[in-house]
Amino acid sequence: METKYLDEWEDELNICIRCGYCFEGCPIFKELGWEPDGARGKAVLSYGLLSGEIEPSQKIADKIFQCSFCRDCVERCSANVDIPGILTAARADITNEGFVSEGHEQLAGNIRKSGNIFGKELEAPIREGETPVLLGCRFLERKDDAERYLEILEKIGMNPKVVDETCCGMPFGVLGHKDEFEEQKKKFRKQFPHKDFVALCTTCAFFINANYDDYNPTYVIKDIVERLPDYNPKQLGIKVTYHDPCNLARGMNMVDEPRDVLKQIGVELVEMPTYGKQAECCGGGGGLLATDDPLAKKLAKKRIKQAIDSGAEMLVTLCPTCEYNLKRAAEDAGLEVKNVLDLVWEALQ
Repeated sequence: METKYLDEWEDELNICIRCGYCFEGCPIFKELGWEPDGARGKAVLSYGLLSGEIEPSQKIADKIFQCSFCRDCVERCSANVDIPGILTAARADITNEGFVSEGHEQLAGNIRKSGNIFGKELEAPIREGETPVLLGCRFLERKDDAERYLEILEKIGMNPKVVDETCCGMPFGVLGHKDEFEEQKKKFRKQFPHKDFVALCTTCAFFINANYDDYNPTYVIKDIVERLPDYNPKQLGIKVTYHDPCNLARGMNMVDEPRDVLKQIGVELVEMPTYGKQAECCGGGGGLLATDDPLAKKLAKKRIKQAIDSGAEMLVTLCPTCEYNLKRAAEDAGLEVKNVLDLVWEALQ
């Protein structure tokens, strides 16, 4: 295979010292247990593709795509190797060779068809305000929730501006469609020209900040934690445990802000065994829902068990994708899963 995208990552691949620290927190390795399931193994596979020592195959592709991009390996790596960056390039080269999954193609096809991950026409709850707000595909599809969350912003003194949206291109970016990602970026810029804005979705906020050099998203919890105390929120008096989304805690270094908001609305927080930057991934990221949904659900079920064992009456999170995956896993467990923003809305009624 002639590599195109891995070439620029050769130096980064050589930095990996094969120490194995990345195995300790890797959710995929802990679930599947083989060397190529962890970051070190995937780095070796990527180097093999780059050097020509390994020929691409569906089996190799499946391993490269079995990653949730949770960034736990980056957090633990003593050499600061950018595994998600390497795997993004490896996925692009493998995709160019035609090795993709059915779910992978369906997700990409949905964006091509409709401009969102659901493949259907979605109307944004338009607001003619002053502060641009990006909903993201998941909240665009959950219009009632989006309306409530915009109401939060209005109640804390903001005047949201909402326009019709198109996907920021994250699925194209992480699933290897490099050329289509560049085209989707152009569409996004045209549809959403506001460089400084508030993002309701953790993934959109993280991904746009990392991939759009001239855009400056602010994740909504930053505004809420700063403004909420001035509006005398109700004290809810419930006990919850909080799941840290990977893109928020490790990607954007926002660990304290969600907990501060929970405290502001009178919520008792009990932590799971892993939390903050060491929180275990629910399996919802990195396109894993599209490429290996059963594995994504297994990882979520492990997190649900930890939440139940914590003694909390509810599991809350901020990422809509985490929320979706955790809710699926909790269906038969008797544990309620909510977005933190739902609790904030309730506290402001």
